[in-house]
Amino acid sequence: MRNLNITSQNAIHPLPVMGILTHVAELAHHDMIYIYHKLQKGTKLTVQKDEDRFWDNDALAVYFGGFKLGYISKKTSGMIQRLIKEGSVINATVKGLSKEKFKPLSELDIEVHVMP
Repeated sequence: MRNLNITSQNAIHPLPVMGILTHVAELAHHDMIYIYHKLQKGTKLTVQKDEDRFWDNDALAVYFGGFKLGYISKKTSGMIQRLIKEGSVINATVKGLSKEKFKPLSELDIEVHVMP
């Protein structure tokens, strides 16, 4: 976990919305090569528990349009997994990316929002 952002309260959510800045691991092992050119800051992503990774109970896969990009870093996935089990809704957006022309992404930072 690198950063913790808390947005202001509003009428819809009585509690502040917590944002966790983390990175996506294993970018080169999945479908990122097919859609990396469509990713930019603010792009909405989907986070889901990966049941196929039986050796890692806290594995949370990151998707964009049905394509698996990688996994939330192991350091933060356990904490986010506990929040999901408590009934929180998880949303994620691209916060930063490292992109060179004609090359796939080397780094992808996302902000995970936990909605109570």
